[in-house]
Amino acid sequence: MTSTATSMITPTPAPPRRLPRLIAVGIAGVAAFALMAWLITWFMGGNAGAAVDAQTSGTAPQWYTVTLRSFDQIVSASGELDAKNQVEIKSKVEGSTPIVELVDEGTYVQGPTLDDKGEVVSPGQILAKLADDQLLSRIESAQVAVEAAMADKVAADQYLAIQINQAENDQRAAEVKLNLAELNLAKWQSGDDPQKQRELALALEKAQRTLKTSGENVIQSRQLHKEQFISDAELEDDEIKVLQAENDLESAKLAIQVYKNYTRPAEEQKAKSDVDQANSELQRTVSKSKSDLARLEADVKSKTQTLKIRQEGLEKLQTQLRATVIHAPRSGMVVYASSLSNRRWRGDPIAQGREIRFNESLFVLPDTRQMNAALKVHEAVVAQVKAGQEATVMIDARPGEVIKGKVTNIAVTPEDGGWMNPDLREYRVTVELPEGVDDKLKPAMRCSGKVMVGRVENVLAVPIQAIFTEGPIHFVYVPNGDGRVKPVAVDLGRTSETLVEIKSVLKERDQVLLRKPKPGEAVNLTPDTAKAEQTGGSIPETTGGSQS
Repeated sequence: MTSTATSMITPTPAPPRRLPRLIAVGIAGVAAFALMAWLITWFMGGNAGAAVDAQTSGTAPQWYTVTLRSFDQIVSASGELDAKNQVEIKSKVEGSTPIVELVDEGTYVQGPTLDDKGEVVSPGQILAKLADDQLLSRIESAQVAVEAAMADKVAADQYLAIQINQAENDQRAAEVKLNLAELNLAKWQSGDDPQKQRELALALEKAQRTLKTSGENVIQSRQLHKEQFISDAELEDDEIKVLQAENDLESAKLAIQVYKNYTRPAEEQKAKSDVDQANSELQRTVSKSKSDLARLEADVKSKTQTLKIRQEGLEKLQTQLRATVIHAPRSGMVVYASSLSNRRWRGDPIAQGREIRFNESLFVLPDTRQMNAALKVHEAVVAQVKAGQEATVMIDARPGEVIKGKVTNIAVTPEDGGWMNPDLREYRVTVELPEGVDDKLKPAMRCSGKVMVGRVENVLAVPIQAIFTEGPIHFVYVPNGDGRVKPVAVDLGRTSETLVEIKSVLKERDQVLLRKPKPGEAVNLTPDTAKAEQTGGSIPETTGGSQS
Protein backbone atom coordinates (compact mmCIF):
# COMPACT_ATOMS: atom_id res chain seq x y z
CA MET A 1 0.00 0.00 0.00
CA THR A 2 1.37 3.41 -0.89
CA SER A 3 1.32 6.43 1.36
CA THR A 4 2.66 9.95 1.22
CA ALA A 5 5.99 10.87 2.78
CA THR A 6 4.25 13.17 5.21
CA SER A 7 3.61 10.30 7.63
CA MET A 8 7.27 9.41 7.41
CA ILE A 9 8.57 12.89 8.14
CA THR A 10 6.05 14.38 10.52
CA PRO A 11 5.36 12.27 13.64
CA THR A 12 1.78 11.48 14.63
CA PRO A 13 0.61 13.96 17.27
CA ALA A 14 -0.39 12.78 20.73
CA PRO A 15 -4.10 11.95 21.17
CA PRO A 16 -6.11 14.59 23.02
CA ARG A 17 -6.65 14.08 26.70
CA ARG A 18 -10.02 15.81 27.00
CA LEU A 19 -12.76 17.30 24.84
CA PRO A 20 -11.63 20.98 24.91
CA ARG A 21 -8.17 19.95 23.77
CA LEU A 22 -9.69 17.74 21.04
CA ILE A 23 -11.66 20.71 19.71
CA ALA A 24 -8.55 22.90 19.83
CA VAL A 25 -6.51 20.28 17.98
CA GLY A 26 -9.25 19.97 15.38
CA ILE A 27 -9.27 23.71 14.80
CA ALA A 28 -5.48 23.75 14.59
CA GLY A 29 -5.58 20.87 12.09
CA VAL A 30 -8.05 22.70 9.85
CA ALA A 31 -5.88 25.82 10.00
CA ALA A 32 -2.76 23.80 9.18
CA PHE A 33 -4.52 22.14 6.22
CA ALA A 34 -5.61 25.53 4.87
CA LEU A 35 -2.07 26.87 5.30
CA MET A 36 -0.58 23.90 3.49
CA ALA A 37 -3.05 24.28 0.63
CA TRP A 38 -2.04 27.93 0.30
CA LEU A 39 1.66 27.01 0.37
CA ILE A 40 1.15 24.37 -2.31
CA THR A 41 -0.67 26.88 -4.48
CA TRP A 42 2.14 29.36 -3.95
CA PHE A 43 4.79 26.76 -4.83
CA MET A 44 2.88 25.75 -7.92
CA GLY A 45 2.53 29.34 -9.00
CA GLY A 46 6.28 29.46 -9.66
CA ASN A 47 5.98 26.42 -11.96
CA ALA A 48 2.64 27.05 -13.66
CA GLY A 49 4.23 27.89 -16.97
CA ALA A 50 6.21 24.66 -17.01
CA ALA A 51 3.47 22.33 -15.75
CA VAL A 52 2.14 19.75 -18.14
CA ASP A 53 -1.23 18.15 -17.43
CA ALA A 54 -1.21 14.94 -19.44
CA GLN A 55 -4.39 13.44 -18.02
CA THR A 56 -7.00 16.09 -17.34
CA SER A 57 -7.80 19.59 -18.33
CA GLY A 58 -8.60 20.79 -14.75
CA THR A 59 -7.21 24.11 -13.46
CA ALA A 60 -5.50 22.63 -10.31
CA PRO A 61 -1.80 21.88 -11.06
CA GLN A 62 -1.01 18.18 -11.12
CA TRP A 63 2.60 18.33 -12.26
CA TYR A 64 5.63 19.98 -10.75
CA THR A 65 8.79 20.96 -12.60
CA VAL A 66 11.89 19.95 -10.63
CA THR A 67 14.11 22.95 -9.96
CA LEU A 68 16.75 24.20 -7.52
CA ARG A 69 15.11 25.42 -4.31
CA SER A 70 16.14 26.83 -0.96
CA PHE A 71 13.99 26.24 2.09
CA ASP A 72 13.94 26.26 5.87
CA GLN A 73 13.90 23.06 7.88
CA ILE A 74 11.15 23.34 10.42
CA VAL A 75 9.99 21.22 13.37
CA SER A 76 6.35 21.82 14.20
CA ALA A 77 4.70 21.06 17.53
CA SER A 78 1.78 22.08 19.68
CA GLY A 79 1.80 23.02 23.33
CA GLU A 80 0.65 25.65 25.76
CA LEU A 81 1.82 28.85 27.37
CA ASP A 82 3.38 29.13 30.76
CA ALA A 83 5.03 31.95 32.65
CA LYS A 84 8.80 32.20 32.58
CA ASN A 85 8.78 33.30 36.19
CA GLN A 86 6.13 32.02 38.55
CA VAL A 87 5.72 31.16 42.20
CA GLU A 88 4.19 27.83 43.19
CA ILE A 89 2.51 27.80 46.60
CA LYS A 90 2.12 24.52 48.49
CA SER A 91 0.44 23.54 51.73
CA LYS A 92 2.85 23.40 54.67
CA VAL A 93 0.32 21.95 57.09
CA GLU A 94 0.92 18.28 57.82
CA GLY A 95 -1.86 15.80 57.36
CA SER A 96 -5.09 16.54 55.56
CA THR A 97 -6.72 19.91 56.23
CA PRO A 98 -9.89 21.39 54.67
CA ILE A 99 -10.02 24.84 53.08
CA VAL A 100 -12.28 27.25 54.99
CA GLU A 101 -11.62 30.40 52.94
CA LEU A 102 -10.44 30.77 49.35
CA VAL A 103 -9.73 33.66 46.99
CA ASP A 104 -11.34 33.45 43.55
CA GLU A 105 -9.21 32.15 40.69
CA GLY A 106 -8.09 34.89 38.33
CA THR A 107 -7.99 37.51 41.09
CA TYR A 108 -5.01 39.84 40.99
CA VAL A 109 -3.53 39.91 44.50
CA GLN A 110 -0.98 42.20 46.12
CA GLY A 111 2.24 40.89 47.59
CA PRO A 112 3.89 41.95 50.87
CA THR A 113 4.74 45.59 51.59
CA LEU A 114 8.43 46.30 52.19
CA ASP A 115 10.15 49.25 53.83
CA ASP A 116 13.27 51.04 52.61
CA LYS A 117 15.48 48.34 54.12
CA GLY A 118 13.62 45.55 52.35
CA GLU A 119 11.95 44.27 55.52
CA VAL A 120 8.33 43.14 55.45
CA VAL A 121 5.99 45.77 56.85
CA SER A 122 2.77 43.89 56.14
CA PRO A 123 2.23 40.43 54.59
CA GLY A 124 0.69 39.87 51.19
CA GLN A 125 -2.99 39.45 50.55
CA ILE A 126 -4.60 36.31 51.98
CA LEU A 127 -5.08 33.58 49.37
CA ALA A 128 -6.64 30.90 51.55
CA LYS A 129 -7.28 29.82 55.12
CA LEU A 130 -7.12 26.22 56.26
CA ALA A 131 -8.89 24.74 59.27
CA ASP A 132 -6.88 25.27 62.48
CA ASP A 133 -9.04 23.73 65.25
CA GLN A 134 -7.01 20.52 65.47
CA LEU A 135 -3.76 22.47 65.49
CA LEU A 136 -4.97 24.70 68.32
CA SER A 137 -5.81 21.63 70.40
CA ARG A 138 -2.42 20.08 69.68
CA ILE A 139 -0.67 23.35 70.58
CA GLU A 140 -2.38 23.42 73.98
CA SER A 141 -1.20 19.86 74.70
CA ALA A 142 2.29 20.73 73.44
CA GLN A 143 2.46 23.77 75.75
CA VAL A 144 1.58 21.58 78.77
CA ALA A 145 4.27 19.10 77.73
CA VAL A 146 6.82 21.93 77.38
CA GLU A 147 6.02 23.25 80.87
CA ALA A 148 6.36 19.76 82.40
CA ALA A 149 9.65 19.21 80.59
CA MET A 150 10.87 22.61 81.79
CA ALA A 151 10.01 21.73 85.43
CA ASP A 152 11.83 18.41 85.13
CA LYS A 153 14.91 20.11 83.71
CA VAL A 154 14.97 22.77 86.46
CA ALA A 155 14.67 20.08 89.15
CA ALA A 156 17.45 18.05 87.55
CA ASP A 157 19.68 21.14 87.31
CA GLN A 158 19.14 21.99 90.98
CA TYR A 159 19.74 18.43 92.20
CA LEU A 160 22.91 18.30 90.10
CA ALA A 161 24.12 21.54 91.66
CA ILE A 162 23.46 20.15 95.17
CA GLN A 163 25.31 16.95 94.39
CA ILE A 164 28.23 18.85 92.93
CA ASN A 165 28.53 20.85 96.16
CA GLN A 166 28.24 17.68 98.28
CA ALA A 167 30.86 15.94 96.16
CA GLU A 168 33.23 18.87 96.63
CA ASN A 169 32.70 18.78 100.42
CA ASP A 170 33.24 15.01 100.58
CA GLN A 171 36.38 15.30 98.52
CA ARG A 172 37.76 18.10 100.71
CA ALA A 173 37.06 16.04 103.87
CA ALA A 174 38.86 13.04 102.40
CA GLU A 175 41.78 15.24 101.36
CA VAL A 176 42.00 16.69 104.91
CA LYS A 177 42.01 13.20 106.40
CA LEU A 178 44.76 12.18 103.99
CA ASN A 179 46.77 15.27 104.86
CA LEU A 180 46.44 14.52 108.60
CA ALA A 181 47.54 10.93 108.08
CA GLU A 182 50.53 12.07 106.05
CA LEU A 183 51.40 14.62 108.75
CA ASN A 184 51.16 11.97 111.46
CA LEU A 185 53.44 9.70 109.45
CA ALA A 186 55.91 12.51 108.91
CA LYS A 187 55.69 13.48 112.62
CA TRP A 188 56.42 9.91 113.70
CA GLN A 189 59.24 9.52 111.18
CA SER A 190 60.86 12.87 111.96
CA GLY A 191 59.96 13.31 115.64
CA ASP A 192 58.45 10.53 117.68
CA ASP A 193 60.68 7.72 116.44
CA PRO A 194 64.04 9.55 116.72
CA GLN A 195 63.06 10.94 120.13
CA LYS A 196 62.04 7.53 121.42
CA GLN A 197 65.26 5.98 120.21
CA ARG A 198 67.22 8.75 121.93
CA GLU A 199 65.27 8.25 125.16
CA LEU A 200 65.93 4.50 125.11
CA ALA A 201 69.59 5.03 124.31
CA LEU A 202 69.85 7.57 127.15
CA ALA A 203 68.15 5.16 129.58
CA LEU A 204 70.60 2.42 128.58
CA GLU A 205 73.61 4.68 129.06
CA LYS A 206 72.23 5.90 132.38
CA ALA A 207 71.72 2.34 133.56
CA GLN A 208 75.20 1.40 132.48
CA ARG A 209 76.72 4.34 134.34
CA THR A 210 74.58 3.71 137.38
CA LEU A 211 75.67 0.09 137.43
CA LYS A 212 79.29 1.10 137.10
CA THR A 213 78.99 3.64 139.89
CA SER A 214 77.13 1.20 142.11
CA GLY A 215 79.80 -1.46 141.53
CA GLU A 216 82.59 0.91 142.47
CA ASN A 217 80.65 1.98 145.54
CA VAL A 218 80.04 -1.56 146.70
CA ILE A 219 83.76 -2.32 146.38
CA GLN A 220 84.58 0.68 148.57
CA SER A 221 81.77 -0.23 150.96
CA ARG A 222 83.10 -3.73 151.35
CA GLN A 223 86.60 -2.35 152.16
CA LEU A 224 85.15 0.06 154.66
CA HIS A 225 82.96 -2.67 156.17
CA LYS A 226 86.02 -4.85 156.48
CA GLU A 227 87.74 -2.08 158.32
CA GLN A 228 84.49 -1.63 160.23
CA PHE A 229 83.93 1.92 159.11
CA ILE A 230 80.40 1.12 157.94
CA SER A 231 77.76 -1.17 159.29
CA ASP A 232 76.41 -4.29 157.72
CA ALA A 233 73.24 -2.48 156.83
CA GLU A 234 75.09 0.17 154.90
CA LEU A 235 77.02 -2.47 152.95
CA GLU A 236 73.80 -4.28 152.22
CA ASP A 237 72.26 -1.06 150.90
CA ASP A 238 75.16 -0.57 148.50
CA GLU A 239 74.91 -4.16 147.32
CA ILE A 240 71.15 -3.71 146.75
CA LYS A 241 71.91 -0.63 144.64
CA VAL A 242 74.17 -2.74 142.46
CA LEU A 243 71.39 -5.25 141.98
CA GLN A 244 68.98 -2.40 141.13
CA ALA A 245 71.42 -0.93 138.62
CA GLU A 246 71.91 -4.32 136.99
CA ASN A 247 68.14 -4.68 136.72
CA ASP A 248 67.75 -1.18 135.26
CA LEU A 249 70.45 -1.95 132.69
CA GLU A 250 68.66 -5.14 131.63
CA SER A 251 65.36 -3.25 131.47
CA ALA A 252 66.93 -0.53 129.27
CA LYS A 253 68.35 -3.15 126.96
CA LEU A 254 64.99 -4.96 126.84
CA ALA A 255 63.12 -1.70 126.16
CA ILE A 256 65.41 -0.97 123.21
CA GLN A 257 64.93 -4.47 121.86
CA VAL A 258 61.11 -4.33 122.29
CA TYR A 259 60.88 -0.92 120.62
CA LYS A 260 63.13 -1.93 117.76
CA ASN A 261 61.49 -5.27 117.07
CA TYR A 262 57.87 -4.59 117.93
CA THR A 263 56.80 -1.09 118.93
CA ARG A 264 58.59 0.85 116.21
CA PRO A 265 57.41 -1.38 113.27
CA ALA A 266 53.86 -1.35 114.62
CA GLU A 267 53.79 2.45 114.97
CA GLU A 268 55.37 2.89 111.50
CA GLN A 269 52.94 0.43 109.92
CA LYS A 270 49.97 2.10 111.56
CA ALA A 271 51.04 5.57 110.43
CA LYS A 272 51.57 4.39 106.87
CA SER A 273 48.32 2.42 106.94
CA ASP A 274 46.46 5.53 108.02
CA VAL A 275 47.93 7.32 105.00
CA ASP A 276 47.00 4.49 102.63
CA GLN A 277 43.49 4.25 104.00
CA ALA A 278 42.99 8.00 103.76
CA ASN A 279 44.29 7.98 100.19
CA SER A 280 42.00 5.07 99.25
CA GLU A 281 39.06 6.80 100.85
CA LEU A 282 39.88 9.93 98.84
CA GLN A 283 39.98 7.90 95.61
CA ARG A 284 36.69 6.18 96.47
CA THR A 285 35.11 9.52 97.23
CA VAL A 286 36.33 11.02 93.94
CA SER A 287 35.21 7.97 91.91
CA LYS A 288 31.82 7.86 93.57
CA SER A 289 31.37 11.59 93.02
CA LYS A 290 32.29 11.26 89.35
CA SER A 291 29.90 8.36 88.88
CA ASP A 292 27.05 10.12 90.66
CA LEU A 293 27.66 13.38 88.84
CA ALA A 294 27.92 11.62 85.46
CA ARG A 295 24.56 9.96 86.09
CA LEU A 296 23.02 13.24 87.15
CA GLU A 297 24.55 15.09 84.21
CA ALA A 298 23.15 12.43 81.87
CA ASP A 299 19.77 12.92 83.50
CA VAL A 300 20.05 16.68 83.03
CA LYS A 301 21.08 16.16 79.40
CA SER A 302 18.11 13.85 78.87
CA LYS A 303 15.77 16.37 80.46
CA THR A 304 17.30 19.15 78.33
CA GLN A 305 16.89 17.11 75.14
CA THR A 306 13.32 16.27 76.08
CA LEU A 307 12.61 19.95 76.66
CA LYS A 308 14.22 20.83 73.31
CA ILE A 309 12.11 18.24 71.50
CA ARG A 310 8.97 19.52 73.19
CA GLN A 311 9.86 23.12 72.32
CA GLU A 312 10.67 22.24 68.71
CA GLY A 313 7.39 20.34 68.46
CA LEU A 314 5.54 23.37 69.83
CA GLU A 315 7.38 25.72 67.45
CA LYS A 316 6.58 23.40 64.54
CA LEU A 317 2.90 23.38 65.46
CA GLN A 318 2.92 27.17 65.81
CA THR A 319 4.62 27.42 62.41
CA GLN A 320 1.96 25.17 60.92
CA LEU A 321 -0.72 27.26 62.62
CA ARG A 322 0.68 30.33 60.88
CA ALA A 323 0.80 28.29 57.66
CA THR A 324 -2.97 27.78 57.80
CA VAL A 325 -3.23 31.40 56.64
CA ILE A 326 -1.64 31.50 53.18
CA HIS A 327 -0.44 34.92 52.04
CA ALA A 328 0.63 35.94 48.55
CA PRO A 329 4.46 35.99 48.45
CA ARG A 330 4.35 38.39 45.50
CA SER A 331 1.83 40.29 43.43
CA GLY A 332 0.20 38.48 40.55
CA MET A 333 -2.82 36.68 39.17
CA VAL A 334 -4.09 33.67 41.12
CA VAL A 335 -4.20 30.37 39.23
CA TYR A 336 -5.37 27.23 40.98
CA ALA A 337 -2.85 24.41 40.66
CA SER A 338 -5.62 21.98 39.75
CA SER A 339 -6.46 24.12 36.69
CA LEU A 340 -3.12 23.64 34.95
CA SER A 341 -3.69 21.47 31.90
CA ASN A 342 -0.30 19.78 32.01
CA ARG A 343 -1.30 17.84 35.12
CA ARG A 344 -2.34 14.48 33.72
CA TRP A 345 -3.84 13.05 36.87
CA ARG A 346 -5.89 15.69 38.61
CA GLY A 347 -7.73 15.27 41.85
CA ASP A 348 -10.71 17.32 42.81
CA PRO A 349 -10.40 20.99 41.84
CA ILE A 350 -9.28 23.47 44.47
CA ALA A 351 -12.45 24.65 46.24
CA GLN A 352 -13.71 25.67 49.65
CA GLY A 353 -14.17 22.60 51.88
CA ARG A 354 -11.75 20.42 49.90
CA GLU A 355 -9.18 18.47 51.90
CA ILE A 356 -5.62 19.60 51.21
CA ARG A 357 -2.67 17.26 51.74
CA PHE A 358 0.74 18.25 53.04
CA ASN A 359 2.99 19.72 50.32
CA GLU A 360 0.15 19.68 47.79
CA SER A 361 0.30 22.49 45.23
CA LEU A 362 -2.47 25.01 45.77
CA PHE A 363 -1.73 28.12 43.71
CA VAL A 364 0.55 29.44 41.04
CA LEU A 365 1.27 33.15 40.75
CA PRO A 366 2.64 33.63 37.23
CA ASP A 367 4.38 36.75 35.98
CA THR A 368 2.43 37.23 32.75
CA ARG A 369 4.79 39.95 31.56
CA GLN A 370 7.20 37.26 30.35
CA MET A 371 5.66 34.11 28.83
CA ASN A 372 7.09 30.93 27.36
CA ALA A 373 5.63 28.48 24.89
CA ALA A 374 6.01 24.92 26.12
CA LEU A 375 5.97 22.82 22.94
CA LYS A 376 5.81 19.03 22.89
CA VAL A 377 8.22 17.77 20.23
CA HIS A 378 8.17 14.15 19.07
CA GLU A 379 11.21 12.06 19.96
CA ALA A 380 11.89 11.38 16.25
CA VAL A 381 12.79 15.01 15.55
CA VAL A 382 13.78 16.42 18.95
CA ALA A 383 17.48 15.81 18.20
CA GLN A 384 17.27 18.55 15.54
CA VAL A 385 16.17 21.13 18.09
CA LYS A 386 18.93 23.11 19.82
CA ALA A 387 18.94 25.92 22.34
CA GLY A 388 19.21 29.32 20.66
CA GLN A 389 17.27 28.38 17.52
CA GLU A 390 14.62 30.81 16.33
CA ALA A 391 10.98 29.81 16.47
CA THR A 392 7.57 31.22 15.63
CA VAL A 393 4.54 30.72 17.86
CA MET A 394 0.84 31.05 17.09
CA ILE A 395 -1.53 31.35 20.04
CA ASP A 396 -5.07 30.04 19.69
CA ALA A 397 -6.35 33.05 21.61
CA ARG A 398 -4.71 35.38 19.03
CA PRO A 399 -5.46 33.71 15.67
CA GLY A 400 -3.50 34.85 12.65
CA GLU A 401 -0.73 36.51 14.68
CA VAL A 402 2.78 35.05 14.59
CA ILE A 403 5.12 35.76 17.51
CA LYS A 404 8.85 35.26 17.20
CA GLY A 405 10.76 33.56 19.99
CA LYS A 406 13.89 31.59 20.76
CA VAL A 407 14.45 28.06 22.09
CA THR A 408 15.89 28.23 25.60
CA ASN A 409 15.60 24.68 26.92
CA ILE A 410 14.99 21.09 25.81
CA ALA A 411 13.81 18.65 28.47
CA VAL A 412 16.14 15.79 29.32
CA THR A 413 13.38 13.23 29.87
CA PRO A 414 10.25 12.74 27.74
CA GLU A 415 6.58 12.71 28.61
CA ASP A 416 4.50 9.73 27.53
CA GLY A 417 1.08 9.86 25.92
CA GLY A 418 -0.76 8.46 28.92
CA TRP A 419 -3.06 5.47 28.86
CA MET A 420 -4.54 6.55 25.52
CA ASN A 421 -1.18 6.45 23.73
CA PRO A 422 1.46 4.88 26.01
CA ASP A 423 4.02 4.49 23.18
CA LEU A 424 4.14 8.20 22.41
CA ARG A 425 7.25 10.03 23.62
CA GLU A 426 7.39 13.82 23.46
CA TYR A 427 9.97 16.22 24.86
CA ARG A 428 9.13 19.59 26.34
CA VAL A 429 10.83 22.37 24.35
CA THR A 430 10.69 25.83 25.90
CA VAL A 431 10.44 28.80 23.55
CA GLU A 432 10.90 32.17 25.23
CA LEU A 433 8.60 34.90 23.89
CA PRO A 434 9.43 38.61 23.92
CA GLU A 435 8.61 40.44 27.14
CA GLY A 436 5.35 42.36 27.19
CA VAL A 437 3.74 40.61 24.20
CA ASP A 438 0.29 40.82 25.74
CA ASP A 439 -0.54 41.29 29.41
CA LYS A 440 -3.80 39.39 28.83
CA LEU A 441 -2.08 36.13 28.01
CA LYS A 442 -2.62 33.42 30.60
CA PRO A 443 -0.83 30.18 31.43
CA ALA A 444 -2.15 27.00 29.79
CA MET A 445 -3.42 28.83 26.68
CA ARG A 446 -3.07 26.52 23.71
CA CYS A 447 -0.48 27.36 21.06
CA SER A 448 1.50 25.87 18.22
CA GLY A 449 5.04 26.58 17.17
CA LYS A 450 7.62 26.06 14.47
CA VAL A 451 11.30 25.79 15.28
CA MET A 452 13.77 26.75 12.55
CA VAL A 453 16.28 23.91 12.81
CA GLY A 454 18.24 24.54 9.60
CA ARG A 455 18.46 26.06 6.10
CA VAL A 456 18.85 24.14 2.85
CA GLU A 457 20.34 26.10 -0.06
CA ASN A 458 20.06 25.41 -3.81
CA VAL A 459 19.09 21.75 -3.97
CA LEU A 460 16.75 19.83 -6.24
CA ALA A 461 13.49 19.61 -4.34
CA VAL A 462 9.90 18.53 -4.93
CA PRO A 463 6.74 18.98 -2.85
CA ILE A 464 6.08 16.34 -0.21
CA GLN A 465 2.85 15.20 -1.95
CA ALA A 466 4.92 14.03 -4.94
CA ILE A 467 6.70 11.41 -2.81
CA PHE A 468 5.21 7.95 -2.36
CA THR A 469 6.55 5.06 -0.32
CA GLU A 470 6.22 1.32 -0.35
CA GLY A 471 8.24 -0.48 2.27
CA PRO A 472 11.74 1.02 2.37
CA ILE A 473 11.49 2.47 -1.17
CA HIS A 474 10.57 6.09 -1.91
CA PHE A 475 9.49 6.93 -5.46
CA VAL A 476 7.86 9.57 -7.65
CA TYR A 477 5.73 9.29 -10.77
CA VAL A 478 7.20 10.70 -14.01
CA PRO A 479 5.86 10.72 -17.59
CA ASN A 480 6.27 7.38 -19.37
CA GLY A 481 6.05 8.94 -22.84
CA ASP A 482 2.87 7.12 -23.83
CA GLY A 483 0.37 9.19 -21.90
CA ARG A 484 0.89 7.18 -18.77
CA VAL A 485 3.22 7.63 -15.78
CA LYS A 486 5.78 5.31 -14.22
CA PRO A 487 7.29 5.08 -10.72
CA VAL A 488 10.93 6.01 -10.30
CA ALA A 489 12.73 5.31 -7.02
CA VAL A 490 14.57 8.29 -5.54
CA ASP A 491 16.89 8.93 -2.61
CA LEU A 492 15.58 11.57 -0.23
CA GLY A 493 17.65 14.16 1.58
CA ARG A 494 16.68 16.94 3.94
CA THR A 495 13.06 17.93 4.31
CA SER A 496 10.82 20.76 5.39
CA GLU A 497 7.09 20.75 6.00
CA THR A 498 6.40 21.15 2.29
CA LEU A 499 9.57 20.22 0.33
CA VAL A 500 11.88 17.21 0.10
CA GLU A 501 15.42 17.23 -1.25
CA ILE A 502 15.95 14.74 -4.12
CA LYS A 503 19.49 13.31 -4.15
CA SER A 504 19.36 10.97 -7.15
CA VAL A 505 17.79 10.19 -10.61
CA LEU A 506 15.84 13.42 -11.10
CA LYS A 507 17.36 16.48 -12.66
CA GLU A 508 16.23 20.03 -13.29
CA ARG A 509 13.06 20.51 -15.37
CA ASP A 510 11.95 16.89 -14.90
CA GLN A 511 8.22 16.56 -14.29
CA VAL A 512 6.76 14.76 -11.26
CA LEU A 513 3.11 14.02 -10.59
CA LEU A 514 1.61 15.73 -7.54
CA ARG A 515 -1.11 13.19 -6.89
CA LYS A 516 -1.72 9.48 -6.81
CA PRO A 517 -2.32 8.09 -10.32
CA LYS A 518 -5.79 7.09 -11.23
CA PRO A 519 -6.51 3.50 -12.24
CA GLY A 520 -4.98 2.79 -15.63
CA GLU A 521 -2.74 5.91 -15.60
CA ALA A 522 0.37 4.22 -14.21
CA VAL A 523 2.62 1.55 -15.64
CA ASN A 524 2.23 -1.43 -13.32
CA LEU A 525 5.69 -1.81 -11.80
CA THR A 526 6.71 -3.38 -8.54
CA PRO A 527 8.89 -1.36 -6.13
CA ASP A 528 11.87 -3.56 -6.98
CA THR A 529 11.60 -2.86 -10.71
CA ALA A 530 11.10 0.81 -9.91
CA LYS A 531 14.33 0.62 -7.93
CA ALA A 532 16.07 -0.66 -11.04
CA GLU A 533 15.25 2.62 -12.79
CA GLN A 534 17.31 4.43 -10.17
CA THR A 535 20.39 2.37 -11.02
CA GLY A 536 19.98 2.66 -14.77
CA GLY A 537 18.46 -0.78 -15.41
CA SER A 538 15.55 -1.41 -17.72
CA ILE A 539 11.98 -1.11 -16.48
CA PRO A 540 9.92 -3.83 -18.15
CA GLU A 541 6.27 -3.06 -18.51
CA THR A 542 3.88 -5.57 -17.08
CA THR A 543 0.35 -6.31 -17.98
CA GLY A 544 -2.46 -4.91 -15.96
CA GLY A 545 -3.17 -1.26 -15.77
CA SER A 546 -3.41 -0.40 -12.04
CA GLN A 547 -0.71 1.16 -9.90
CA SER A 548 0.43 -1.00 -7.00
